[in-house]
Amino acid sequence: MVKHSFGGEWTRIKLERLESYLKIYTTALKNQPFTLHYVDAFAGTGQRDDDDLSSDPLLELEALRGSVRRALDCKDVFHEYHFNDLKLEHVQALEELRAEYPDKVIHITQLDANEFVTRFCRRLRGRDRAVIFLDPYSTAVNWSTLEVIASTQKVDLWMLFPISTLLRLLPQDGPREEWRPCIERLLGTSEWKNACYAPSQPLIDDLFGEQEVRSQRSDYEAIIQFVTMRLREIFAHVEEPTRLTRNAGVLFLFYFSVSNPKAKALAAKLARVTQPKR
Repeated sequence: MVKHSFGGEWTRIKLERLESYLKIYTTALKNQPFTLHYVDAFAGTGQRDDDDLSSDPLLELEALRGSVRRALDCKDVFHEYHFNDLKLEHVQALEELRAEYPDKVIHITQLDANEFVTRFCRRLRGRDRAVIFLDPYSTAVNWSTLEVIASTQKVDLWMLFPISTLLRLLPQDGPREEWRPCIERLLGTSEWKNACYAPSQPLIDDLFGEQEVRSQRSDYEAIIQFVTMRLREIFAHVEEPTRLTRNAGVLFLFYFSVSNPKAKALAAKLARVTQPKR
């Protein structure tokens, strides 16, 4: 099969950092009395920005081979692998891939990612531990799903947050009511208006001498800090995100979050080892 490029440098950084952590994680826990799970909720979707109008399934399946194979090829293995995708052609590709790894316990499902993650988390038991990878298309992950993950106290989460999409939902000249439900589903709060907008300098006076008050979007650094703060409200530990860029613009924030307060120091130390070299 002809190899295809997909996503560019930011995709390479994302996959290499994930792979490095999986290797360190499985090595660190291989002699512990845990059942280790690896979970990919968008296993065959690939990742593309909304501005990228191409949707070549060959490119998406190449991305599948990038993330899924990296997990399956770790020297120190997970006990179980859980791959999910909503697209039938990706599920079929995952089934073919499973045949190449007959010695591994691989579960494949075709569900909405939020339902899939919620079901998985609610089945976790005392000695289960998991790494969940969320590489969604656009705003597919609900905040309520992140709350379920955080509540397990058994999961380390790697997640791409679509900051460029969020910024497009937050126009410079004030919020749009029609986009409010999507933003609140993504961020889990109605407080985003106060965090993402501030009154701008009044420009005109009305006939009674009162000034018109307008909203101006906060700078993107403030919005990134708000997203990070929201995650830190529910997870025991959240690393500062890796910024994945294209053409000098930030496309995604790659977050590492720890749900177990007892393991947060070790997990954070392991994650920092995977930081991309500057």
